[in-house]
Amino acid sequence: MTIHLRTVSRRGFTLIEMTLALSMTLTIAGVLLILLQQQLSFGQALGQFSFLRDEAPQVNTLLTSLTSRADNYRIFANLDSAKNFSNAVRSGGKALRLRFRNPDGSTQDGIVAFEERNDSKELNYYLKDGDTTAWSSTPRWTVSSQPENIVFDNSFGILIVTITGPNGDEITYAGNPE
Repeated sequence: MTIHLRTVSRRGFTLIEMTLALSMTLTIAGVLLILLQQQLSFGQALGQFSFLRDEAPQVNTLLTSLTSRADNYRIFANLDSAKNFSNAVRSGGKALRLRFRNPDGSTQDGIVAFEERNDSKELNYYLKDGDTTAWSSTPRWTVSSQPENIVFDNSFGILIVTITGPNGDEITYAGNPE
């Protein structure tokens, strides 16, 4: 009598193997979703503070440069008061009038003013050469159009500039012209 043993060839996966593969796939997919959510949250947080990260340091650099070159400064409640050199204030100002002395002894006046123009809030710079030139109604350039509010203050004997960003973030700079 001859016995023939047939070898059985397996062509599929067992139920345990399928369950293990499916659970590993779901675990990896879950981890990837968590990482994607963290990345999106981190990106949103960075976007919220883009004013403090990008714009505020540039505004500080410009204001530092202007005030360090200035011979003196006065704070005014608004741009018109600064242009007319009337009603200076010590705190709560929206315009900073600067006087620059040139090497030949002549002077130039400049104004950094926070104002609403064309339905947007802007920090603008105006420049007036000499005593006979009239102030322009348009700024020489716009420093920034992102701040929600800027306040100039000198109630402690030093210039303090408080800038409020679009998300309510606030930064304060202090300094004096030399």
